[in-house]
Amino acid sequence: MRAPFSSGRLSLRGPVAVLSVIAFAAAAAACGSSSKSSSSSATTAPAATTAPAAVDKSYGTGVTANSIKIGIAIVDFAPIQQFVDFNHGDEQKIDQVFIDNINKNGGIGGKKLDVVYQKYTPIGSTFPTQVCTSMTEDKKVFAVLGNIEDPTGASQLCVSKQHHTILIGHDMTDTELLGADPNGLMLTPDIAAERRLNALLALVKSQGTLNGKTVATLAETSTKDRISKVITPALKDMGVKTGTNAVLDVGGTTDTTAAQAQLDSFIERWKNEGVNAIIISGADVVANQFVTKLSKQMPGTLLLTDSTSSAGGSAQDNVAAHVNPNPYEGMLTANGLPDQQAFEEANMLKCVKEYETATGETVVSPENLKPGPDGKRVQVWVAISDICRELTMFQQIAAKIGPYLNNTNWVNAVNSLGTVKDLPSSQYASLKTGKYDADDSFALAKFQSAKNDFVPISPIQNIAS
Repeated sequence: MRAPFSSGRLSLRGPVAVLSVIAFAAAAAACGSSSKSSSSSATTAPAATTAPAAVDKSYGTGVTANSIKIGIAIVDFAPIQQFVDFNHGDEQKIDQVFIDNINKNGGIGGKKLDVVYQKYTPIGSTFPTQVCTSMTEDKKVFAVLGNIEDPTGASQLCVSKQHHTILIGHDMTDTELLGADPNGLMLTPDIAAERRLNALLALVKSQGTLNGKTVATLAETSTKDRISKVITPALKDMGVKTGTNAVLDVGGTTDTTAAQAQLDSFIERWKNEGVNAIIISGADVVANQFVTKLSKQMPGTLLLTDSTSSAGGSAQDNVAAHVNPNPYEGMLTANGLPDQQAFEEANMLKCVKEYETATGETVVSPENLKPGPDGKRVQVWVAISDICRELTMFQQIAAKIGPYLNNTNWVNAVNSLGTVKDLPSSQYASLKTGKYDADDSFALAKFQSAKNDFVPISPIQNIAS
């Protein structure tokens, strides 16, 4: 379910063969500003010009007349370094630059941000759940930002369902977003996996990509419902021929022997059915070992996926390892700006400039990022992107509420927010009742090893539904 470690994009961003035992999405969109003035700080809070009348004139947990207590969850890369070839640098230091800047400029509505950090190991549910309980029960924060990565979704729901605390994170599913109690407490600046799948299918329909194809689906246990709810109806609407759907038993273990055997069986069946296009739904089944097997045993088959960050990370690893042909070459997905363009987007560059001014450091862009002596790529730009996107949303919602920050007013503001302004790397973004994933900017994109990224092959569209 969770997109494994990726070198970049989603969210933008945000690969390892340990499957969902270790699942982390380095969302990658660019970071943004809520100010339109080029001379303004990238994280200056927007004016609360459209604030509705507060329905609850009280302060929520962690909120006073002068402060807002928030928690920021940070992935500890040390215990998983054997599985990944990158990290995000000193994320607490990076995040604090933007927190300090907000506070220096008067805070949010006159309230300074009081931040507590917690670093955790993104393996299984135990460690991320400890982040939830610590932040909500011990630290008593108003909101949690950052990556809480749990392949089961339990830790995310621990925050916003069990403890009724706001969570702004990455790599979420509709099940999680709509599981918050009440809806609107859990948000992401990215796109939910299910909506990305809908966008992908809408885009391939508009392009006629699957015309004349025989299409099968490869899913995993956690994504099998997408077959009946999303994929089968869409393919029927397109009028394309379909083959057998496959669901592999993956996740919860690093041993993929059984899943590999399952896939071998389905491959033989697909060959007999004349399958020449496969929709891969899920972060685990788009891992390198499965895609490589498909590429070798079914050459020329068109592959599509709704797990962009997982696929992109594995594809980029193959580029770095000079794997040729790259089994991900030509894979299709729904995606926004490629990493380098996302980095160069105006709001992202404001965030980069803010960090560079505060630290005296130079942020290396995606196209210029090289492994260090330890073989790891230090993706400071991804960490900047994540915190800027999170804070952009937090500031706009808080500004609309006004002084009385609490859950009731937060949910009302989210459900009536509409356009999210200046969200980094996102030409279009919105929040409304029932839609809690913001990013709406997507095109049909193809992985090209020469560009080391998913490259748009159709115009970026506003896909808000």
